[in-house]
Amino acid sequence: MLDQKLLEVLQHPADGAIAIVTQGAGEPHVANTWNSYANITADDKLLFPAAGMNQTQQNIEKNNKVQLTVANRQVQGKMYPGTGFLVKGTARFITEGAEVDMMKTKFPWLRAVLEITVESAVQTL
Repeated sequence: MLDQKLLEVLQHPADGAIAIVTQGAGEPHVANTWNSYANITADDKLLFPAAGMNQTQQNIEKNNKVQLTVANRQVQGKMYPGTGFLVKGTARFITEGAEVDMMKTKFPWLRAVLEITVESAVQTL
């Protein structure tokens, strides 16, 4: 089960950026998306619409490990307003099926869905 504070960050109406880090043959690659784009499945996977993310997809096809930073200045942190998480997990891109159909109703511009299986989430702020 995902941490309640992480869920609060992901679902807060004040949007924040998410950095997605992948590793391909060369140096690490960072792609950005928005907290409001995150969809959480019943089994606690994170789904994000992908319009571009071509390098991210190429990297994941070679190495499915990902790291994300997720933050929001409005959510109470450990000592003051604002909190963030370092999320680690595995990822894959989905191009057909129920998840894609559901996500297309919200994001008709997507070409695929990035699915992340969370292995750990550590609150950093």
